[in-house]
Amino acid sequence: MNDFNDFYAEGAQALFDRGVKEVPRAYIQPQHERPSAAARLVPGKQLPVIDLSRFHGDGRNQVMEELKSACESWGFFHLINHGFPDSSMKAMLEVVRQFFELPAEIKMRFFQKIGTGRKARYGLSFNTELDRVSDWKDFLAHPCHPLSDELISTWPDVPLHYREIATEYAKNVRALALRLLALLSESLGLRESFIYEAFKGHHQLLVINHYPPCPQPDLTLGVRGHTDVYGFTIVQHDDVPGLEVMKDGSWYAVSSIPNAFVINIGDQLEILSNGRYKSIKHRAVVNSERTRFSIVSFYGPSHDATIAPAAEVIRQQPDQKAEYREILFEDYLREFFSRGLDNKFNINSLKIKK
Repeated sequence: MNDFNDFYAEGAQALFDRGVKEVPRAYIQPQHERPSAAARLVPGKQLPVIDLSRFHGDGRNQVMEELKSACESWGFFHLINHGFPDSSMKAMLEVVRQFFELPAEIKMRFFQKIGTGRKARYGLSFNTELDRVSDWKDFLAHPCHPLSDELISTWPDVPLHYREIATEYAKNVRALALRLLALLSESLGLRESFIYEAFKGHHQLLVINHYPPCPQPDLTLGVRGHTDVYGFTIVQHDDVPGLEVMKDGSWYAVSSIPNAFVINIGDQLEILSNGRYKSIKHRAVVNSERTRFSIVSFYGPSHDATIAPAAEVIRQQPDQKAEYREILFEDYLREFFSRGLDNKFNINSLKIKK
């Protein structure tokens, strides 16, 4: 692949536009990884739903217990009545659709093979140097904190108002993330500011995933099974299903709730909670009929933060010891990007042998 046209020809949208009838070999997952290789959970089993408005009423203690249970057993939950402006959610989804409808040569102005996390990146695969199988998606990613004119100037300047809409969205995400930090701290029996302080300067990354229709969806994946390397993730979906969560050895298809976010625990909170809160394997499947979008906000520690099991959490249970070694988050990220979506390799490598 000598230029972007050669590479872009392997992008999911370009393949869909060409009307391919079969998935190219580069996109075909190994037999055991394909969506058809694992049964879904029984119909009717749902992710926990956390109503953020109830934290202000008489049911606060009950909802706190529900939050704790969701983080311990699922590592995922729907968040409703979260106070995030509906207008911001709608505007972001619309401008995202407009971006991916742009001609290839415009989107490729932001193309990078490997992301640095320091500026906007348009990509066609997580890591083109390492990936043995490509994901059936295209994506746009860029950092969102701390917001500055210099940072925003690295974001796409098309379509019209993208920077304005994405700036407002990023501010709303941070406000919601800070509320969640306090609640997650409290649910672990810690002071409200504990995780905020542990994360230091904080890191906020926006990743917009675009999944075109696929001619053979049972042979490929939109995103391979993985856990998230940050603290937690705030996900806005459209109404097209695709997210699946691993629960008790089977894949569970996550339903869509209008105006809700899906929140999931990442590796850094599993470490900080000493394994009480779970960073759970998840993936995205594709379909043959409808385009799907997900707007994913990763929130976690600053690069120079050292993450370790909280001593206060360890002391809550007699004879409990630290389950993970401490690590500088920058080192954790470096290891992650050197290996790609390798399930839970990173966090498992930090577990202290008994």
